[in-house]
Amino acid sequence: MGILGASGYGGAELLRLLKAHPEVELVGFSSRKYEGRPLEAAWPQLWDGRPFAAQEEVLERAEVVFLALPNGLSMEIAPEALKAGKRVVDLSGDFRLPPEVYEAWYRIPHKSPELYAEAVYGLPELHREELKGARLVANPGCYVTAATLALAPLAAEGVLKGAFVVGLSGVSGAGREAEGTAFAEVNENLKPYKVGGTHRHIPEMERNLGRILAQGRRVRTHGEARAVRLSFTPHLVPMIRGILITAEAEVEGGWDQEALNALYRDFYAEEPFVRVVEGLPETKGTLGSNRVDVKPLYEERTGRVLVFAALDNLVKGMAGQAVQNLNLMLGFPEETALPKEGLWP
Repeated sequence: MGILGASGYGGAELLRLLKAHPEVELVGFSSRKYEGRPLEAAWPQLWDGRPFAAQEEVLERAEVVFLALPNGLSMEIAPEALKAGKRVVDLSGDFRLPPEVYEAWYRIPHKSPELYAEAVYGLPELHREELKGARLVANPGCYVTAATLALAPLAAEGVLKGAFVVGLSGVSGAGREAEGTAFAEVNENLKPYKVGGTHRHIPEMERNLGRILAQGRRVRTHGEARAVRLSFTPHLVPMIRGILITAEAEVEGGWDQEALNALYRDFYAEEPFVRVVEGLPETKGTLGSNRVDVKPLYEERTGRVLVFAALDNLVKGMAGQAVQNLNLMLGFPEETALPKEGLWP
């Protein structure tokens, strides 16, 4: 295994998880910023005697490459890696959307549009069969994972018409180099951002739910999708990690709490990393784990359906999900090297 972009937050989590994976060997990790320097220069909490290697060295040695890179870079590197016979798990947004949709929302010209047709969308709870043996996986991000899994049972039941989603994210969700995340700016502060239908994850959420509406429980990345509209408003929260979303779903038919509980428990009964909880999810409950906690709630006074979901944005929302996809790609037990329990405090 090799990691490109190992000095970012997602790269650090990949290092931590892959070093403990009994079925793989981590042959190298790269960072343009830290190339040639010891791992502890970027991550003093991690222990490895090897320095950050050159990107070319990691690509040459690894059979599977994780691209923990900024948007726009993976589309340049993935073709080279695939041509050399490597498998690729891309943690950026470069292969999650059709190229024309990607260009409209990310404002980046797509340099490898032909690869989108091969990419498998890496949400195991929905694409497990497709992921087995895949060569190129588009690993979804934190907000999208939480929102999709919160609303998927309603979509699979065919009753979801739309949703209003409010998301709250810890600062690490913006990445290590993001502007506006200095301590003086985020401490004791809570702010919305990318509001009014401008967040680039909206089309990904809509496409996921549209696929489920059209195809049901097990969906194909490039299969049919129905139109669905979703409003999404994210907020930056003064904590390091964690995602909490509240979705107000517009649904058809009559519902009550008992029916919602039954729907969600049946839908996720066999899923190792989704827990339908009795109380309300909280970010501390999933800290450090590859788990998503979900709670559907029927609001009797208004007749609305609310769904809450929490996850660790750096594990199930990023690196842990990438390792889960790796396990499926290579035929390892899906739960290998992935923690279900959270950390405390």
